[in-house]
Parts: sequence; C-alpha cells; structure tokens
Amino acid sequence: MRRTASLFLASALCTVGGCTTYVDNRGFSPAPGSVEKVEVGSQSREDVVRLIGSPTAVSTFDPNIWYYINQRQEQFAFLKPTLTQQSIMQVTFADTGRVQDLKYYDLKDAKDVEMVSRVTPTAGKELTVIEQIMGNVGRFSGPKQQGNPGAPTGAPTGGGL
Repeated sequence: MRRTASLFLASALCTVGGCTTYVDNRGFSPAPGSVEKVEVGSQSREDVVRLIGSPTAVSTFDPNIWYYINQRQEQFAFLKPTLTQQSIMQVTFADTGRVQDLKYYDLKDAKDVEMVSRVTPTAGKELTVIEQIMGNVGRFSGPKQQGNPGAPTGAPTGGGL
C-alpha cells in the first residue's frame, strides 16, 4: 500500500512539474531610451529607422503610417495561450518625410473584430465518393513514349573514316 502511494505521489509530482507557464515575447523590442529620442517635426524616416529599427508593419492604405508592435503571450501547460500585454507605437510621417505624430496604444485599446461568415460559392456539383471512383474507371492509361526509347542520344551516328 505504501509503495503504491509513493509511486502515485512521484508520478503526480512529475506531471505537475511539467506544467509551467510559457512566456512568449513577440515583435518590436527597442533598446532602452531609443524611443524617447524620436522627435516630432525634426526627424526623417531614415532617422527613425536608425534610432529604433524597421517598423513591424506599414499601413496598407497610407505608407506614411508605421507601426511598431510588441506582444506578450502566456500559456499554461496545454491550455490556449492568452495575450497578457500589448503595446503599439504609431509613427505618422508628413508628406515631407518628417515625423508628424506619435501615438501609443496598449491592450485596453484593442477591439474584437467579428469575422464575416460569407462563403464564396463554387461552380460545379459535389460528387460522392462512389461517383468519383466510378468516374475515374477507364481513364487511366500507361505513360506515352516519345520517339524511339532505344535510340542513342549523345554522339552522332554513322559515318566512317
């Protein structure tokens, strides 16, 4: 009885010991103090890239808006990961190429986006497995040979001296 209990306790400890929280940091991770050096109105795109690096994303409809995104996800054991921290820095450039505005967003600014459930219809009809199998009967043939398979292919033939 005692041996069974100790075996059960050892296996339970091994199982619980494997359940740790995994932390995954993704995205933009600036050097300390580099973001504070970005000045509105005086710095160009090249200056921003030199100071803090390339953007995580550029706006689809306006190339003058750059995004620097950082996320932190935590996952316990086999459960679904949860987003615990998010920070987004939006850099807007004027038409002259100088920094026009800086905005900061975090996880509380996030909004859920509902997916559209529309489906694009496809042409044709759906076949059952039996219809597919029967439709393929007789359609298979051996590989087609081209030319003479026994003919030499490299050096010229014939001739003499």
